[in-house]
Amino acid sequence: MNKKITIHVPATSANLGPGFDVLGIALHWYNDVTFETDQIHPSAHRTPVTLSIEVRGEGFDSLPRDESNLVVRAAYKVFERAHRWPRSLWITLVNRIPLARGLGSSAAATIGSMCAANAIIGRPLTLQDLLNLAISIEGHPDNIVPAFAGGLCVCGVIQGEVRYLKFPAPAGLRAVVCSPEKPLPTSTARRVLPSRIPLSAAVFTSSRVAFLLGAILQRRYDWLGFAMEDVLHQPVRARLVPGLREVIKEARKAGAQGCALSGAGSSVIAFTKPGPTAHRVGDAMRKAFAARGIASQSREVAFENKGIRYK
Repeated sequence: MNKKITIHVPATSANLGPGFDVLGIALHWYNDVTFETDQIHPSAHRTPVTLSIEVRGEGFDSLPRDESNLVVRAAYKVFERAHRWPRSLWITLVNRIPLARGLGSSAAATIGSMCAANAIIGRPLTLQDLLNLAISIEGHPDNIVPAFAGGLCVCGVIQGEVRYLKFPAPAGLRAVVCSPEKPLPTSTARRVLPSRIPLSAAVFTSSRVAFLLGAILQRRYDWLGFAMEDVLHQPVRARLVPGLREVIKEARKAGAQGCALSGAGSSVIAFTKPGPTAHRVGDAMRKAFAARGIASQSREVAFENKGIRYK
């Protein structure tokens, strides 16, 4: 008898300005990862798996349909750790999160796949095991953790273990995400980062992170413009996202409470009130990109306090 599981996994936005590699928030914008298998057998060694992969939506014409697919690589890590392998594996991916736009598409693929893989083999791995395995692929937890847990997350890796604190997403606010048509691979965006920073940049960053968390927890959203400032990664990444400074400036002028590069980019995320204000902010961001000759799309998205969902 076949066993089938579907995982709903949300988009995420990491960093939120100053919280480089430690802050992330979940968005109400979901991918679906479905695994189906007919038979599981124990084996301490990797065994051949008959694969079938269907991709719908984002990446339909570009994602591989073999073992090089990130979803398959993530699943195999689970099977290898658990010493349980399916003989056949049918995978269906319904991708709504844009690829390589700083919205956690790779994290969603990784943790969604690992949760699905663990479920179809009887859930031998703990949730902590899955998070640790996911970081071995993703490299940093700021997208993985909010995709898994939902909400606003502060996260880190302590003695090889992923640790995090989850807070409710800001009530009464929405995200406006503006995504240029041109993708920006995370690997490219990380190559431009400085290897050292001055003490003044470290102090600036720690103060903004503290104010960002405080502003959200106390609903002092008028502080977000100040709190989402960054000197650590956005200045050097601005040359990879032409118009970034202008987009942030125009979003603030249109009424956004705060605005920052989403993850490694190329998307920009604004925190704003819903309704007309969000619409104005989205228009302003698109026009700022258009002034640089860059086509983009904007979308108003609710924040999501739930993470992975099983079906």
